[in-house]
Amino acid sequence: MVRTKTTTLALALFVAPLLTLFVSACGGGGGEQTLIRNYFTASRVGDRATLGNIAMVGWNTREDGSVSSPSVESVTEEQSRPLRLKELNQALLDASASDEEFSARKLEYQTENFDAINRVLEAERDSNDVAQRDAEVQEAWTTWRNETMEHSKMSSDADAELRAEQNAAGLSVFDPNNPLDLTQFDGQLLTKDAQVTATVELDGVESERTMTVTFQKAVLTGADGTEIEGRWVIANIN
Repeated sequence: MVRTKTTTLALALFVAPLLTLFVSACGGGGGEQTLIRNYFTASRVGDRATLGNIAMVGWNTREDGSVSSPSVESVTEEQSRPLRLKELNQALLDASASDEEFSARKLEYQTENFDAINRVLEAERDSNDVAQRDAEVQEAWTTWRNETMEHSKMSSDADAELRAEQNAAGLSVFDPNNPLDLTQFDGQLLTKDAQVTATVELDGVESERTMTVTFQKAVLTGADGTEIEGRWVIANIN
């Protein structure tokens, strides 16, 4: 059968997208490959500025070796989870407000029982029994101290959770010309893993290694519905 030039062109236009999809599914895309190569090149030459813009983790060439010729073998499908920036910020605000209210009540009690508390503290410091008249204050002040630690832990935990969530999204959307208050956004955190093979040289010995590189990207949504799509960054390497 004789094919015309038009038929051949039509077949080529049909097959090319399918071939592209097949290659993308079986191997790493250009974006992952470029980012990984830039990462290991910057690690090798100590380019901290570049690393700070593209990765949340470092690579110690002296301990882990110098990586060259990294090749992306495959990339997993993207996974998504909601960002909890607003929720965790509100939890921190609530914990701080509760702590302030508690501190005010504690200060009031401390002021009213100042002398007795000092006697209790002195007796405890010297490992002496507290006078009978101060026993009730000792019990109450012990409760106050325990609750102080609980409130402090609540605030500390809430702050740590918020910071972790901000760190997860921050680098992806960081723009020095347009700093964002991340606590004002909803959004999604996208992740995907790439299987990478590379040549690693350590102490003069070269070997081929396989590693998993985790990529992360934040997509933020403002109160007015405006969407801010971040860039993919390297979040972890195993």
